[in-house]
Amino acid sequence: MADIFWGEIEETIENICGVIDNDKHAYFITGPEDDPIVREYSVHSIYDDKAPDTVLQETKGRSVHFPKLLAFGKAEKVIFGENGDQQTERDPEWTGRPCIIVQYDAAMIGSLLSASPTGTVPLEMSLLIGLGCVRALASLHRLGYVHRGVSPYSLSFVNPISYDSIEGRIQITDLSTVLPYPCKPRPFVPFIGTLRYSSVRAHRGREQGPSDDIISLIYMIAELISGRLPWRSIFNEQRVCEMKCLFYTNVEFKRLPKEIRHLYRSMYLTISQTPLDYKYIIEQFQSAIQRRFPETKRELPTWATIPMAEE
Repeated sequence: MADIFWGEIEETIENICGVIDNDKHAYFITGPEDDPIVREYSVHSIYDDKAPDTVLQETKGRSVHFPKLLAFGKAEKVIFGENGDQQTERDPEWTGRPCIIVQYDAAMIGSLLSASPTGTVPLEMSLLIGLGCVRALASLHRLGYVHRGVSPYSLSFVNPISYDSIEGRIQITDLSTVLPYPCKPRPFVPFIGTLRYSSVRAHRGREQGPSDDIISLIYMIAELISGRLPWRSIFNEQRVCEMKCLFYTNVEFKRLPKEIRHLYRSMYLTISQTPLDYKYIIEQFQSAIQRRFPETKRELPTWATIPMAEE
């Protein structure tokens, strides 16, 4: 005999359920994603009530660096469920919540650090990831947007992982902090980004641009190579900013190939709204790979070939 439900269902992210109707098409919410970081929105898995080949269509000219957008709109109400019972939220504080449904088969780059037995990613693989991320960010910038939240948890590699996929098909799977670019610089900008990966300019309340995305990417690559950043355990924003100003003195910076160190300095000195020469940036990564690994046969480490769950 089933348990009788007498109380109120707790209104938590874990209990969100229900059906999203979009143009006579239903998407069933099956549960929250196991997300390793705190975001300003929630991510949920869904079940498609129709065969994928009948509803998913390639958009002509769409970049390979973005997920497929299936539907978007506003959720007028949220339903919570527990042990087979469901309730509509009792006292909505926010109606018309933005909602999007995207489809991709990829895993966050940050999952590589967790999968590695040493907590690091080999240098050649890290540089190829950087190269792939530059191409993805270049696509975003050319569309007229700056990301502002570049991190190992906003960029993903498609499954199954391969050197070709990380070099040419990195996907931007979190676009929640993008801003139209170029824009008129504001006198002061509230901090938007990530404490660990944002540029010094973001901490100082300045308008961010493409060069700030590349700086965040270099922090990310340094973390992949070394397994950590100098300010990993620091949570005071001012202190983190001060440590980033001295990044060039740290061993994590010195482990970067000289081409990437020079690129970091160039981006640091670039005015935020200045368009970037992506050919030059890509050449720096390619030069570093060719110089350090001139005749290496590319093989993924064994731990990286273990199938990873879709994020």
